[in-house]
Amino acid sequence: MTVSKYQVSSKLPDGRIFVIGGDNFAEFKANLDSALGSVDADGLLTTMASSLVGAPTNIAQAVANLAPLGVTPAPTQTFTPSTAPVGRACKHGPMQTRTGAGAKGPWKAYMCPSPKGTPDQCEPQWIRRNDPEWSSF
Repeated sequence: MTVSKYQVSSKLPDGRIFVIGGDNFAEFKANLDSALGSVDADGLLTTMASSLVGAPTNIAQAVANLAPLGVTPAPTQTFTPSTAPVGRACKHGPMQTRTGAGAKGPWKAYMCPSPKGTPDQCEPQWIRRNDPEWSSF
């Protein structure tokens, strides 16, 4: 595997990942232009850069901030984990919490938000009584 000094990678909707690189910015830009065809590479780089907090607002600033691989730039973003309870989601959206009592005793589950009887409705995600999540549900 060849490691480029400048590169960009992206994940496609079907899950494939592609990487475009070059040993210098001119080579990287030429490879990007070749891969994108009629798409404006400068516009794409500017859009990508502006989507980051504290990112440059034009292509010149983005190029100035590019660092060769192996050089660790100072972080410009921080991550603060949420302390809010985390729900579950399915392909139809956030799942709904449901509780009840049946012949075997109380039950708890996450249910698909799609209307009852929907052909592709997701299966319930049951919470077992011995799961740690049972008491915080």
